[in-house]
Amino acid sequence: MRSLPVLPQAKRDWAVPAGLLVAIFLLVVGGNLAGNGVPTHRVPIGDALPGWEDGSLFSVLAVWIASWLGFVGTDTALVLVYVLLASISALLSYRFLRVSDWPAMQALFAVALIVSHGVLLYAVTTASPEFLIILAIGALIPAQRRLEAVGDVQAIINYGLTLPLLLMAGPSVAALILLLVLAVPFREPEARQKPQVFAAMLLVAVVPALIIIAGVLAMAGRAGIGIDVLAGPFIAAFQPSGRSLLPMLMLLAATAPVALILLAHAVVPDRRRKLLTTLIALALPLYLAVGNSQFDWQLAAWTPAAVMMATVVGWLCTTRLRPWMRWLTLGLLLASSAASWLLSPLWADPAWLDGLMPIQLYGMQVALPGIG
Repeated sequence: MRSLPVLPQAKRDWAVPAGLLVAIFLLVVGGNLAGNGVPTHRVPIGDALPGWEDGSLFSVLAVWIASWLGFVGTDTALVLVYVLLASISALLSYRFLRVSDWPAMQALFAVALIVSHGVLLYAVTTASPEFLIILAIGALIPAQRRLEAVGDVQAIINYGLTLPLLLMAGPSVAALILLLVLAVPFREPEARQKPQVFAAMLLVAVVPALIIIAGVLAMAGRAGIGIDVLAGPFIAAFQPSGRSLLPMLMLLAATAPVALILLAHAVVPDRRRKLLTTLIALALPLYLAVGNSQFDWQLAAWTPAAVMMATVVGWLCTTRLRPWMRWLTLGLLLASSAASWLLSPLWADPAWLDGLMPIQLYGMQVALPGIG
């Protein structure tokens, strides 16, 4: 009797469970901090545009969404919004790692190590405005990778849709938009030779950002908010500053050694590597470190390290690695997470560290077996 062919089993998609587990973990940590009275980022009361003190439209949107959650306090609601953003990011990271040929267990382990990184955990659970910059820059890397690898109209449109995220994140990264937009037509030989092609490609890349600017101006005008209020954070951000650069660079090198995988991939011959994307992933955190030392951006000293983690994750999600390089990446992610906690007294708020224990979820004390 002829046997029936064995059909391959469908691969189970762990993306949603991974996102839910991350959400639960962040809610437990955030709830414990709230129960121990650790303060989060506070929005000044009475502002004409709540959340705009940093020039971040993302912050305004986060505060606006948090205002819908009337069943909890304002600070807790803002943390919940950040937890939602972080959980969605974890879900997408896992899914894109799988698309990039990561085995399921390795992808889950990678996501767990990223979420457990002390700096990233701190940014989420304190509702830090820097976390919105981290998300915006992290999203830029996959778009840049596709633009470099494919370069078709769809890739340019996706790239153009990513640039408004930088505009919405605040002055420090919004300043990059002009350079990034001009890079689109300049990379094409035909666009450099034909002005009409140059203009068309430039228009496709810049239109989404112009729509955001026009929308903000229109809404501000209807609300009676003047241009001086909108431009104030951008003007203040580029006042000269005298912050030290070395501590930020040392913290970046110590807590984000996973960036070494970018250098390794750039050196090892591989037909699939895209050197420009790798260079941008390395350069953006350094740009923030230098800019934060030269201008009054008032970003936390750990921001370049957190952004390096985000650019590496964005790069991993769109780059196919050899098996030995995936294991090396996991080792470097483990080293990065461990270093972030070992050096936490140097960068974290002492109240935040003290608030991690004892476990008191939103004020409800939880007794653990064997812990007095």
